[in-house]
Amino acid sequence: MVKFFSDDYFKEIEERLGADAQWQQDMKAVKSTILINVTDQGAIFLLKVENGSTTISRSATGVGAEFSFEGPYEVWTRVGRGELDFQSAVLKGLLKFRGSITKILFYKDRFNRISDVIKSIPVEA
Repeated sequence: MVKFFSDDYFKEIEERLGADAQWQQDMKAVKSTILINVTDQGAIFLLKVENGSTTISRSATGVGAEFSFEGPYEVWTRVGRGELDFQSAVLKGLLKFRGSITKILFYKDRFNRISDVIKSIPVEA
């Protein structure tokens, strides 16, 4: 079991996405970056996708990314446990989004796979 938003947590996500046939297929022609920021924990991670290869690493404030999501730890944990839908969290303003709305909507179904993978990881809060 891993702790939410720890290095081990994101390593597990990276490994699972790397082994996920659906993710590999959906992302084989995609190049993108997503910044994930837990605002009240000082935890920022950068997810990079390039032609199906996915890496996740700690990042610093101000790093540029195509898309950025930020919010408090409590909201992220609710999303991670499946108690709160990711899209609803953004639409309700619980998670702040930065980036192209048009492009994120184009990738929506592909990126939803990340949520499915995250929900499958046994975590401690």
